[in-house]
Amino acid sequence: MTAGQPIAAPKNSGSKDAAPSWASLTPRQQQALQPLAGAWPSINVGQKRKWLEVSKNFSAMPAAEQSKLHSHMASWAALSTEQRAQARLNFAKANQLSGEEKKAKWQAYQNLSTEEKQRLVATAAPKPGAAASVKPVAPNKLTKVPMQNPVTAVSVKPGERSTPPPKIAAAPHQVDSNTLLPQQVPVTGALPHR
Repeated sequence: MTAGQPIAAPKNSGSKDAAPSWASLTPRQQQALQPLAGAWPSINVGQKRKWLEVSKNFSAMPAAEQSKLHSHMASWAALSTEQRAQARLNFAKANQLSGEEKKAKWQAYQNLSTEEKQRLVATAAPKPGAAASVKPVAPNKLTKVPMQNPVTAVSVKPGERSTPPPKIAAAPHQVDSNTLLPQQVPVTGALPHR
């Protein structure tokens, strides 16, 4: 392993869409991505590609930078899926700020007392329970989900058993066995053309 040489592609890179397994990575890639070894199976394909790109320059980095990168990877691997999604949202939000705004906000945060920082954390927005998008959707563009489907909903009194809706009986010759769609019924009496 010589410094400055890029890390080769994974051994099984026959398909662009295939997610490389940890075992299929080269020894250099495994060394560069070592802190992610335990989390590798749970990382999605796009994120794996990004980490593999990051790993390409690993051997050319000074030891201090390698150590710092490994520290960041270990911190990232320790986060839950929801925490990673929140981190991505926070990153996207921070990228929308100018450099001066970032510096001002960071300085204001640094000037807070420990108690104020803890209070700020306690009042922070709750973490999303579902997959978070980087770009929030306007509330007027969201559809309300109905509580129950009126076609299949059956009102059941406590203690009673609900029964499924009745099935419609059809003779085998009336249903196409490949598509499960109704067969066209031949018309016996031809209608006169007008």
